[in-house]
Amino acid sequence: MAVDAPGRIIAGKYELVSPAGEGGMAVVWKALARGAGSFQRPVAIKRIQHAKHADPSFVRMFEEEARVGSELHHPNVVQILDFGMDEEGGYYLVMEWIEGLDMFQWVRSFPKGLRETPWPLVAAIGIEVCRALAAAHERVDARGQIVPVYHRDVSPSNVLLGVSGVVKLTDFGLARAMDRASMTRPNVIKGKLAYCAPELISGAKPSSQSDLFALGVVLWEALAQKRLFTGKNDLEVLLAVRKGDVPKLSELRPDVPYSLALAVHTALETHPDARFENAKSMARALAAVLRAEAEHADAEPLGASVRAARVRLGKDAPEGAPQPVLEVPTPKLGAPALTPVSEPSAQEISLTELEAVETPAVLPAESASMSVEKAPNKTVPGSPAVLSPAPRGLWQSDDRSVAEPLPLVKKK
Repeated sequence: MAVDAPGRIIAGKYELVSPAGEGGMAVVWKALARGAGSFQRPVAIKRIQHAKHADPSFVRMFEEEARVGSELHHPNVVQILDFGMDEEGGYYLVMEWIEGLDMFQWVRSFPKGLRETPWPLVAAIGIEVCRALAAAHERVDARGQIVPVYHRDVSPSNVLLGVSGVVKLTDFGLARAMDRASMTRPNVIKGKLAYCAPELISGAKPSSQSDLFALGVVLWEALAQKRLFTGKNDLEVLLAVRKGDVPKLSELRPDVPYSLALAVHTALETHPDARFENAKSMARALAAVLRAEAEHADAEPLGASVRAARVRLGKDAPEGAPQPVLEVPTPKLGAPALTPVSEPSAQEISLTELEAVETPAVLPAESASMSVEKAPNKTVPGSPAVLSPAPRGLWQSDDRSVAEPLPLVKKK
């Protein structure tokens, strides 16, 4: 089978341009859809990893992602445009291309201690993701019946922020559609462990509230500019989630309104019944914060923030200026070297041994034998390479690559 590379034509009309991201199951390419005459448009093409294309379970998940995605029509959900097989029998999934950043990259463009993430924009992003989740949770089938889809992998890298200010939820590869039998083995968790709801660790089924918990983690981390649930290994991360200790945002970000902190902490309640009833309720709570504070946080300031973040990350040059070269500061004597990090990748972990483990003060890495299928870290062209394994769940907190502050949010 031919190896995907820039310039390869898929199915006679999709030209691969460059890799845009990589996970445990698939690689996403930026591509051009070519048509009659001079027609062309950028698209994203998802391809199963070469080593996985013969695995029936991965193929079924890929097919399910295409089916579920094609039935979700909403402005805040990345749209599926095509699904098929190439000349050699390899599957491809064509999606709309969002020029911008994912939320993980956007947050990293605000170096902790030097530049805070604008809380009105974080709240605005949360509203848009809630709308995407509401569309999935309230999906209606051809018979007019509500058949929910639970995302199960809401995380910073799956929230796309466009240079136009659009917010899109992507990657329904682990989604659980309630009109199909589960594809996950009993007592197995799939997804990024640091964004997994506590009840899933106890064997509960995914729900609207488990997706909202994951969104709560995303918003908390965006405001605090650090990981919420961390650990030296997968088991420690899961135990941290189950323990449910969430530092108060009011102490970490005094500038954040109490009502916004309350909304985020409500989504992070350990018991699902204590969280928001549904995604629309959470969206209303976040919108009320912006109204009460008279903050202007629509597509225009968000798009400006994304464009500025791309400049700070070295992906774009400032208008009228040469492409910037990011300088890595020399660590002070005795200080640890900088370790560029990427968001944790999706995992598949068995709960059998987890249930029998006591929670010690310090948990050795080999304290339990777990069934974990590790996926490669997601890498994005233009971002720093992963130089060495970083502790799970740590934001890079010593990035000094800062552009001049921009007035991204204005009062009405």
